[in-house]
Amino acid sequence: MSAAVSAPARPASPADVVALQYGNPYRMLGVPLIILGAVVALTVAVSLIVLRAGGDPGRADFNASVLYSVLGYTVALGVQNVSSSFPFALALGSTRRAFVLGNLATAVVQALIVAALSVALLGVEVVTRGWFVGTATFGSVLLGDGDPLVLGGVVFATMLGALSVGSVFGASWIRFGARGPLALSLVGAVVLAVLLLLLVPQLGAITAAFRPWWIAVGIAGVIGLATVGEYLSLRRASVR
Repeated sequence: MSAAVSAPARPASPADVVALQYGNPYRMLGVPLIILGAVVALTVAVSLIVLRAGGDPGRADFNASVLYSVLGYTVALGVQNVSSSFPFALALGSTRRAFVLGNLATAVVQALIVAALSVALLGVEVVTRGWFVGTATFGSVLLGDGDPLVLGGVVFATMLGALSVGSVFGASWIRFGARGPLALSLVGAVVLAVLLLLLVPQLGAITAAFRPWWIAVGIAGVIGLATVGEYLSLRRASVR
């Protein structure tokens, strides 16, 4: 009698990595929603104070706190998605390349979710005429002045860029320890300083010729560099 031969286990795919990352829905979905809600509550509270003082809450039209507030958590989330999931993903049969692709897919999904939540809350803001106090949180000038497509695009690009940056920092920590993020920070600071030195003398001409798509191209470049850096760091990283 011949022994039955079991089929080899299927290697984990990028989709499996996405499912692994969303195994903690509170971290991925709950916290961003709480942050967005907290920003709305704080903005309304400040607007009420302004109203009580005889001011005009409409002066908050240039408020972009909803973007800034979730940005820091998103970078930290990118770090955590790599540092906490990389060993587990490899133990489940993922290759390093599949993990990086799955992590990028996770960033895209997460950015879409936060963008969709922001657009939905913009709809609530419009229906309630500025959260009943006439203030702008999601419909501020800096976030598209009430245009849902602009708001969604800004939030999506920013969140995707932040997650990608966090991921490369997490990967550098796995590969090089504390020296990795430190080196990345120093390199980033030097590059930024050089760019400022080169661009500041031309600031007037750059401002006159500025086009919004420049920002999209810049963010796409950051995402590409971060993804490549993440892969290069994890390619020879030991599993801890």
